[in-house]
Amino acid sequence: MTLQGLFIRGIFSSVLEDIRRTHLVQPDRTLYLQPFRGDTIRMLRDNPPTNRNPVRLYLSTSEDPATVSYSADIVGWENKLRLTRSRKLEIEATIKSFQPDEKCLYNHSKTPGKPSLNLVHIQRLVELPSPFSVTNLIKISDGKPYSPYKESPGGWSRVRLV
Repeated sequence: MTLQGLFIRGIFSSVLEDIRRTHLVQPDRTLYLQPFRGDTIRMLRDNPPTNRNPVRLYLSTSEDPATVSYSADIVGWENKLRLTRSRKLEIEATIKSFQPDEKCLYNHSKTPGKPSLNLVHIQRLVELPSPFSVTNLIKISDGKPYSPYKESPGGWSRVRLV
C-alpha cells in the first residue's frame, strides 16, 4: 500500500509534544504548525484539506531530522498574511492555551525576503511507535528517497511512503 502525504522536517519536539498531549485527550482539536520555509505549500493551497478529506502528515524533529517520528492529519491550511484580525486573535488564543512552546503566530521565515505564511491545521498527532528513516519517504517531485543529510529544518516535500 502506498500512502501519499506531506513531510515537514525538523519541527521542535517541544511544540510537537504540546500538540501530542492535547491530542491524546482531544484528537479532533485543530492545532497549528508554522513551517519555517517561506514558500507556499502549494499542494495545501491548491487542494485544501478538510476534516473529511485530510492529508497525511509525516514529521521529524529538529533533534532528529533524519527520522520520521510523528504523524498527523492535515485538515486545513491558511495564508497567515491574509488572516483577519479576529482570526489572528482566535488562532493566538488557541496557541496560547494548547501550544505554549509555540508562543504565537510569527511572520519570519528561514527564507531571506520571504515571510512565513503557511499555517497548517492538524488533528490526531501521534508519536509513531516505530519511527523510521526519512529515506522511506519518496519525493513526488523526482521519485527519489528523501535524504537523511539535508539539514534545513522547516522545509517540506510532497511524499509517498511505500
